[in-house]
Amino acid sequence: MTMCIHTLFSAWGAPSPEERAAKTDAAIGPNFYYSDPNAPDPIQGRDAYLDYIAQFSAMMPGATAKVVAVSEHHGHLRATVDFVKDGQRMMRGQYFADLAEHRLLRVIGFSGMGEPD
Repeated sequence: MTMCIHTLFSAWGAPSPEERAAKTDAAIGPNFYYSDPNAPDPIQGRDAYLDYIAQFSAMMPGATAKVVAVSEHHGHLRATVDFVKDGQRMMRGQYFADLAEHRLLRVIGFSGMGEPD
């Protein structure tokens, strides 16, 4: 059940818009919702999400996102994701997701690992 989160984040480093779309389509369900601290507003739907990760690819050519840990229970996921460029981790974040029928419906991300201020 956790493969969809790996697939979703593998789209961030995909070299072409077509590959990003194929990976995204394989991972998300209808009415997909995505939010993270770098998005100006929550993202609703496939096309808006693809636009968002295209911006990442344009601003950070060659960068990737990789799920390094994931746990699941009762239709919910928690994933730790590393964003990497030139072999160096730029950022690590935590993502929480809701699933239905092995597809992601909602993904909410946070920068860092919840370190105290």
